[in-house]
Amino acid sequence: MEERPINKQKKAEERGINTAVAQKARHAHIVQKANSQNLCHEKPKGQVKHTGSCSKEHRASSAAGFDINNWGLPALDLEEYEDNIKGETGVPDEVKGSISYAWIGTGQCGGRTVTSFYDLGYRKVLAVNTNRSDLNSLDIPQSQKFLMSTVGDENSRNMERGEKAVIQHRQDIFHLSRRIFGSHVDHIMLCFGAGGGAGSGSVVELVDIAKRYARSIGLKNPSRKVGVIMTLPAAGKVVSPLVAENAYKVANELSQMAVFGQISPLIIVDNDKINRVYPGMAANELWLNINTTVANLFSFFNKVSALGTRYTSFDPLDYLNIIESGGCLTMGRTKVDRLDNPFSISDAVKNNLKQTLFVKGLDLSTVKVCGCIVVGGKKLMANLGGLQENINYAFDVLSDITGDATIHRGIYEDNSNSLKVYTIIGGIDNPTDRLEELKQDLYFRPDIVETEGMLLRERKEDILYLAEYFLSKEAHFYGREDKILSPEVKKILLHYSWPGNVPELAKAMKHAYELSLDREIQPDALPFKIIFADSEHYPEQIMVFLGSVKREIIIKTLELFKGNKHHATRILGIEPKQLDYLIENLYIRLD
Repeated sequence: MEERPINKQKKAEERGINTAVAQKARHAHIVQKANSQNLCHEKPKGQVKHTGSCSKEHRASSAAGFDINNWGLPALDLEEYEDNIKGETGVPDEVKGSISYAWIGTGQCGGRTVTSFYDLGYRKVLAVNTNRSDLNSLDIPQSQKFLMSTVGDENSRNMERGEKAVIQHRQDIFHLSRRIFGSHVDHIMLCFGAGGGAGSGSVVELVDIAKRYARSIGLKNPSRKVGVIMTLPAAGKVVSPLVAENAYKVANELSQMAVFGQISPLIIVDNDKINRVYPGMAANELWLNINTTVANLFSFFNKVSALGTRYTSFDPLDYLNIIESGGCLTMGRTKVDRLDNPFSISDAVKNNLKQTLFVKGLDLSTVKVCGCIVVGGKKLMANLGGLQENINYAFDVLSDITGDATIHRGIYEDNSNSLKVYTIIGGIDNPTDRLEELKQDLYFRPDIVETEGMLLRERKEDILYLAEYFLSKEAHFYGREDKILSPEVKKILLHYSWPGNVPELAKAMKHAYELSLDREIQPDALPFKIIFADSEHYPEQIMVFLGSVKREIIIKTLELFKGNKHHATRILGIEPKQLDYLIENLYIRLD
């Protein structure tokens, strides 16, 4: 029986505690040394100190020199960073915010996400992966990438492999985190894409490492100091049943961890929702925009909470209260177009809850705490009559929607000519319906899935799962027993070139199911095109048993046509020269 997430997490905690006990003396010495040097209160040149609170005077002076409107689309050029770690300082951030974040991205999706935060100035970033090429594609310092080398196929989507990779390199990842992040960190966020093997399999173990790191730098209640940004694959666009299975397993486990307060917050980016909002956008452009939008929106609340205002302040304690509220968290941003309409701001608040990149199906009646921030141009705020009343009404609308939730409010001004509404809502229960979609069979339909551009020979990790799916589909359609693939057939399928991609595999499994008399499908039940494919497609060990299969098929075919090679080649789908070659090399006697 599968172990419950809470039990698994408990074991993870115990591993971390045991390690901490073994190193107690060393950690105590480090902390004592840091305190004696007053590291927490020093401000080295070029470094900004991040704390959980700041004075009104400091925030006001910061606000005077910063234009909030420019945060909408920040485009900082990447700068080369010379790694110069001293003591527990870590890589210095270039961000002024309430909370100092550390970012760990795992898998391809997670690596791209943390790179977007790095581009915004969050330099405490670490990307881990089992795939070297994915790591090399990330535009962050090489010293902040870690290859979890393992034995086996580098592109495998097997979650177990990702989990073992982290366990194998657990100590290396912990020490690298300490070197990159240092001790000036308030919260750790992990980013990954649900469905992949490296990301989905490693994230829970990485949560445990992050908590261990949090304890080592003296953070209290580590479960409230470690959060996750998870990206769900789009429904109907999954190219493998294994992806759907991985996504459901890890999404369900992390959701339970969020409910029980073992991580905070859980932010779910939903590609299903995004594809419907931007149906015509190219994949690469879409991914770049998604990551940039999520990073900018997340960063906005961190930065604005460190600023002062002559109106109502959304301060660091308000922000911290939301981030550490547990459960799921969602964010939104809407521009208010018609300021002459007294209900336009409250309508913007409602739209924020619907028009987001985050998971659908969140029950807003379960919200624990939320923040609503209105940012308007100075002239608008000073001259537009009734604006303050309309803003207060919008706050009241949000309060009604979220029931008994605590509402933290903020009103700021910038140099723009517009008015924008931002919402951040935390402590929400799991999106049960969306998680159920991941479990349903209709989530993955290979007969209607878009396969254009998908080269099956480059996705070997999906071949056997697809083959078994098609066999199961045949059995269900005819109301017969399920059939399984023999070890020999599995080897052939994995090494065949699949020029016809997924449709060819579907037809091959239909053919094999119909021709196989026994429950276990043998090589002779496969289409002749696969059996008689060029030998260069198969390794030598496969050619041994494949030769015996070819010999038996040729003998039976020649017997059927009474030795007529012309008819035999037409049925087998091979050239006469190839048939003559096989007859000679397979020692087939023609009587």
